[in-house]
Amino acid sequence: MYISHAQPHFDVIATSEPTSDTVEVSPSKSFDDDDNLIMHPAKQRSCRSWRFGQCFKSTRYKGLKMAQLLCAVYILLMTFRYYPNGLIDPSAPLGQWRIVDVWNSENTSAGVIQLEGDPFGPKRAVVAKDRISLMCLAISRISAFTMYPCIFLVFMTKCKATINFLMTTPFSLYMVHDQHELHSFCGKFLAIDVWVHTLFHCLRWGLQGNIDLLWTNIAGITGLVALLACVMVCLPMMVQKLMRLMSYEVRKFLHITFFYIFAVALCFHNKTSAWPNGGYNQVILGFCIVYYTLDAAYVMFFMTEMIETTIFNVLPSGVQMTLAVSDHFQKAYAQGGYGYVCLPWVSKNQWHAFSLFEHPSNPNLRQVFMLNVGNWTKEVHAQLQRNTVRPAWIQGPFVSPYNNALAFDNTICVATGIGITPALSVIRAHRDSRRINLIWACRDVAMLEFFMDHLWLNNDGWILIFYTGKEALSPAVENAKLNSNIKLIKSRPDFDMIIPNIIFGIETGKGVPEAAVPSEKLQVRELIAKKVWELEGEGLLEDEIVEELTFLAHEKGFLLSSLVDERAEDRNKNLLQVIKEQFAIYNNSARNGNYIPPELASASQSHQGLHKRHNNNNKLTRYQRSTSMAVQSRPWEKQPAAEDFVSALDKKRVLNTWGVLYCGGSKSVESKLRKISNKYDLELHTETFAW
Repeated sequence: MYISHAQPHFDVIATSEPTSDTVEVSPSKSFDDDDNLIMHPAKQRSCRSWRFGQCFKSTRYKGLKMAQLLCAVYILLMTFRYYPNGLIDPSAPLGQWRIVDVWNSENTSAGVIQLEGDPFGPKRAVVAKDRISLMCLAISRISAFTMYPCIFLVFMTKCKATINFLMTTPFSLYMVHDQHELHSFCGKFLAIDVWVHTLFHCLRWGLQGNIDLLWTNIAGITGLVALLACVMVCLPMMVQKLMRLMSYEVRKFLHITFFYIFAVALCFHNKTSAWPNGGYNQVILGFCIVYYTLDAAYVMFFMTEMIETTIFNVLPSGVQMTLAVSDHFQKAYAQGGYGYVCLPWVSKNQWHAFSLFEHPSNPNLRQVFMLNVGNWTKEVHAQLQRNTVRPAWIQGPFVSPYNNALAFDNTICVATGIGITPALSVIRAHRDSRRINLIWACRDVAMLEFFMDHLWLNNDGWILIFYTGKEALSPAVENAKLNSNIKLIKSRPDFDMIIPNIIFGIETGKGVPEAAVPSEKLQVRELIAKKVWELEGEGLLEDEIVEELTFLAHEKGFLLSSLVDERAEDRNKNLLQVIKEQFAIYNNSARNGNYIPPELASASQSHQGLHKRHNNNNKLTRYQRSTSMAVQSRPWEKQPAAEDFVSALDKKRVLNTWGVLYCGGSKSVESKLRKISNKYDLELHTETFAW
């Protein structure tokens, strides 16, 4: 698409249907784009409980759980064997096992042992004189060793440069693509496991009269430091009230700083001399600390660049920023991803993550949209009340869960609020090869109008826009004539109904969005072509001509940019030049009486059966499709047979070609989508920066 600066802020898109595609439904509560849906308190507790249970009851991350199981088995075998292969006193008969210092009874009384009787060796606080103490020690050691895989992954999932590289290799076939979700899963496990480990050590020490080991032994001291650091790392990220009380900058600082403290403390928690019966902390934690630091340094020095001149577009609800990134940045990821942005004239120490999407008229430019919600973004919005082109720094691009769109033939992108941005990149990148459907809930009128200008539309996917705000829509939006596959609905989305309806309609062929094609578009193109030659004859300047064409398209219910085909060879041309070249056929052929519009002559994909196929020998023109098919199933309307139909589809051959991608800050929406994903066995990938 091509957008001129002379174009008005919002245009509309025409349809072949004579009536408006804005659907009015019964009034409902406003949908909160970035917070939880308004729920009864009992339902909110149920939702939180479900999410908590999912962390530990789900079948996800089987590889991680298998690694934890192997670690647990290993340390049990190493503990409950007779000394010197294990820790059990060789003089203790079966059934009366105990762990004591066989060389020094005073050490046993103090609750410690020294292996090989070395008086200068490390004192290990592992004495267990009875069955209860042995059980407490077993639980403590199991909890310690099951931490290792999680600690390793907590570090590695944030090694952004490494992940970017691995995602380009065959190793990516075996990787978890939602790295932040895995990071969060491991972090929650550590938050609980650290307390379990500490509790059962303290219980054993207390039963044996050695509780002083908590502040006199190196294992107790470093364990206490690690426990307190873990609290500072996890609570601000897990407790919603704390998240609201603390700014993002404070939470991020606490998260990173105290995790370093946590990791360093564990390095001294035991020594390598305990190997093979422990003593892995220094090796594993030391490696993770060094590797993560090197990865972060690589990102800082080789994946960060300054944008000398930045273009800002200020809206009431936020700021849209356009960045002319380098060739190196573009080659890293051609479409999508996310990056960290720093505006030094706002704060030199704050880097914030934003989804990236390509400029509609120049794919070499990257854009981000900053919603005016946090302290930093509010300050940015305030600073930009005065025009500026001051520089910005950007770090990235990094792979995001939305890059998983490649894995599916049919994708349903779900977005709330500003979460629309990665969906735009997916639509742009894959509209010619995959069927991309979009469900977007938005309550902000200005944001709705702005992004309507940036939708890269096609007729192969449903684009359902749910306006959930209280402010009245402008007449231009309310009465807009939209493409047959684009529906503006004034309600909250019912995901339980819409998602199976989309699958049902497309798999059965009863609800394919390309069944009706906007024929008015052809007439408007012809009008635009004639107008160009008229205006040039009047001697108008180029910008004046583009402005006149923009208003003409607007009067007919179209974006001027949506009337122009996007071609690689036209990227460096101005908008008027592209219009004259592409629309020349309308004038010449129409005058000769033998004009056939390109839309009716060009072929496109046939969408029949289970998959979207590309068979050059079996193509239907858009004209043929529009006359041979009709939309019988509309996804925003109740389809009684949809749920049973989708549930009965072959999960390996059909449903695995479908994927759901979500971007937004609503935990309730994410929970709802996860339930739908589990119900129909659909893959779900989420992208969120609500940290």
